[in-house]
Amino acid sequence: MTRFWIACWFALGRLPFPVYRALTAGVCALLTLLLLLFAAERRRVAMTNLALCFPEKSFARRLAWTARHIHLYLQTFLDRGWLWQADPAVVRSRVRVLNPEALAAVDLATPTIFLAPHFLGLDAAWTRLCLDIDMVTMYSNQKNPSLNSLILNGRSRLGAPLLLSRQQGIRPLISAMRQGKPLYYLPDMDFGERDSVFVTFFGVQAATVTAVARLSKMLKAQVVPVTTRYVHGRYDITVHPPLANFPREDEVESTQAINHAIESWVLDNTVQYLWLHKRFKTRPEGQPRIY
Repeated sequence: MTRFWIACWFALGRLPFPVYRALTAGVCALLTLLLLLFAAERRRVAMTNLALCFPEKSFARRLAWTARHIHLYLQTFLDRGWLWQADPAVVRSRVRVLNPEALAAVDLATPTIFLAPHFLGLDAAWTRLCLDIDMVTMYSNQKNPSLNSLILNGRSRLGAPLLLSRQQGIRPLISAMRQGKPLYYLPDMDFGERDSVFVTFFGVQAATVTAVARLSKMLKAQVVPVTTRYVHGRYDITVHPPLANFPREDEVESTQAINHAIESWVLDNTVQYLWLHKRFKTRPEGQPRIY
C-alpha cells in the first residue's frame, strides 16, 4: 500500500507544472480544512508554539498563521514528488538562489557549516545546493523501510552527497568535513537533553543541540546560514553572511547566538517556520510539560 501511494505521489509530480500547481493547491486546501477540524493534537502543537513565541498576537492571528502553515507544510511535502525526480534543469528553474554571488563567495577550502533552520523549504535548498556542492548531512531513520529508502534516494540523487544517520554518530561526519565536504545542518529540533543546552527561543527555554558550536570550534569552521522561502510554487534560497564572532566563549553563548539569529529570520517569514514540531517538549528540571 505504501508503494502504491508513493507511485501516485510521484506521478502527480510529473504533471505539467501549471496543472500540478492548480491540482495540489486544491488538495492542500481540502486537507488543511480536515486537519484543522480533526487533527487536534497537531493543531494544538502549532497553536501552543505560536502562543509561546508570539503572546502579543491575537488568537485569531495565530489561528490564521496555523492554517496557512499547515497548507504550506502539505504543499512543500507534495513538492518532493517532483523535487526528488525532476531533471537538474527543472530543479534550477523552480529552486532559485537569490544571491548566487554570496554562494560563490563562500570559501569552501575552509571547513564550512551551512546552517539550515527548519523552514519548510529546507529540502528544496538541500537538493538545489547539491547541484553545485557535494555536502554531508545527517538524517533520522524512518520506521517504514519504503519511506526511509525513498527519502535517502531522493536526497542523494544529485551530485555526490554523503548522508549519515544519527545512529552512526558524529565521527563519520567529522571525517567527511576534514576531507572537504561542507556540512548542511539543521540546528533547531528538540532531541532531548543529551548533547543539548537550555537557551531561549523567543524568550522560552528550549533544549538546543550544541553540535554547531562544538564543530565550529573543533574544526575552525565558518557557519553560513541558508534560509528558504516558498513563493508561488517555487523556492527562493538566501545565502547569508557567515556568522560573525563565532564560535563564542562557550557552547551556551554560541548556541544562544544561533537561536537569536533564527528568531530574526522567523520574524521575516513566520508562517513557513516548522511550528508543528514540539520545539519545547524537553523542559528544565522542575518545569511543567507544555504539550
